[in-house]
Amino acid sequence: MIDSFLKQQGWEQANRTPLAGDASTRRYTRLIDGSRRAILMEDPDAANRARFLRIGAHLRGLGLSVPRIFAEEDAIGCLLIEDFGDLTLSRLLADDPDAAFAAYRATAALLPRLSAQPPDDLSAPDPLGMAEMVNLTFELLADSDALRARLLPLLAKAIAENAPGPLVLSLRDVHGDNLIWLPDRHGDARIGLLDFQDAMLLPDGYDLVSLLDDPRRDIPAHWKDVLVKDPVRFDTLSLQRNLRILGIFHRLASRYGKPQYRAFLPRTRALISRAAEGLPELRAPVADLLDRSADWTTP
Repeated sequence: MIDSFLKQQGWEQANRTPLAGDASTRRYTRLIDGSRRAILMEDPDAANRARFLRIGAHLRGLGLSVPRIFAEEDAIGCLLIEDFGDLTLSRLLADDPDAAFAAYRATAALLPRLSAQPPDDLSAPDPLGMAEMVNLTFELLADSDALRARLLPLLAKAIAENAPGPLVLSLRDVHGDNLIWLPDRHGDARIGLLDFQDAMLLPDGYDLVSLLDDPRRDIPAHWKDVLVKDPVRFDTLSLQRNLRILGIFHRLASRYGKPQYRAFLPRTRALISRAAEGLPELRAPVADLLDRSADWTTP
């Protein structure tokens, strides 16, 4: 079926190179045919594909860089999309920190654009709903019902008090592997956006947390001094996000045959600990959770 689809679209002679995937069931293949390049995206979840198309169209309407759609085939769950290349922000960070800072700063500058007329019908959790997004972590932690009952209301209270204001479009996975530096473009279009189908409406600043408190890699601490305007808001959203990621990465490593995610757990725990330090009511229950999950970092 894939061969037929590619033949129909004129890509049957292309060289195919599988690309590293993420934590989802999606698969990506780079197609190269002479000077032509494209990405074959395979996603068996029709709802995911529909959200990718819908959110992508919205972002494109804001003048942001998202992959153009060349062709789609619902019967086999495929999209043929634009290839932005390999110059991810994570690669820049490893190879050229000065250029990486320019790219990270450009990303931070475009994030406020996402507050403009977000799409309808996206999930919009209230502070308690955001706190309950951490439930996965507790479900993986033995005998944690009492701790959950103690921590989640405090987290919800912190979100309500420290991250007020209208909810805005959040792409949620705005990190170095999902951002492509496009230096030949101008302004906000210099950042190629990927992996936005899980977008929600969340407090402003959530995607900045995703960008700078990244469990996958060390971001220079002094960058936050420049890019973070409200440290308490930032720490509150970082705590919620990384408490959730702690459970996600542990489950991927322990149950889904992806042990590489265990390597990210120490950094995730460090981000959680640092964020909790700025939130006095949460220090003790978060320290308890970290103590109970300490063995997650070992095979």
